[in-house]
Amino acid sequence: MDFVTLAGLLIAFSSVFLANWLGGGEVILLLNLPSAIIVILGSLGATLIQSSIQEAIRALVLLKWSLFPPIYDFNSSKAILNNLALKARRLSLLALESDVNAFGNHFSSRALQMAIDGTDPDLLEDRLHDDAIRIYDKRMKSVAFIESIGGYAPTLGIMGSVLGLIQAMANLDSPEALGQGIAVAFVSTLYGQGFANLVVFPIAKKLSGYVDRELLYHQFIIDGVCGIAVGKHPYRLELELNTYE
Repeated sequence: MDFVTLAGLLIAFSSVFLANWLGGGEVILLLNLPSAIIVILGSLGATLIQSSIQEAIRALVLLKWSLFPPIYDFNSSKAILNNLALKARRLSLLALESDVNAFGNHFSSRALQMAIDGTDPDLLEDRLHDDAIRIYDKRMKSVAFIESIGGYAPTLGIMGSVLGLIQAMANLDSPEALGQGIAVAFVSTLYGQGFANLVVFPIAKKLSGYVDRELLYHQFIIDGVCGIAVGKHPYRLELELNTYE
């Protein structure tokens, strides 16, 4: 689990509550369920209108990376590729059949299997590169879906404030109720800005970084497997792969 994300969220929200408390505000005024509903559900609904259910599901799956990020161990994979290169040079590509799942991920296994099956090295590189870009584009669409939620949140917050003010105006005959109603109304704006800038956009940025690293790892695997396929010397292959980290 990525405790940095949890720590960041805790610090971000604590700063808001601490500032409110130091300013003499009541914490209870910052807790408003209707405001949360219109901002969070409203933003999600607006994003769904412009997207498809498949994109929403993929975004939800990708969202778990914010707490459970993927691990791309370049050093470990580099050692595996070097061993495979030595084995293929000593025996043959067919001898790597038992090592197809050595990396523990689908992309690497498929790349190695295609090399073992005798796919032309140039065609192998092109196909794997296309697959890597296709995966990257699909991931970035999920990131864009999440960013869209953050884009709508501030506007929904303003709408929530307007609704709150409409309800507050109904209490013009009671100054005390009117003042409290206006205070609660502006909580929606706070929720909209806070949800977008303290939660959605930072998480989307972190996910984007993970997606970029995944693409780099896939390119690393492509270079390694294609190097093995053309019979590149293990030492030379190791030197080329050392540029990745």
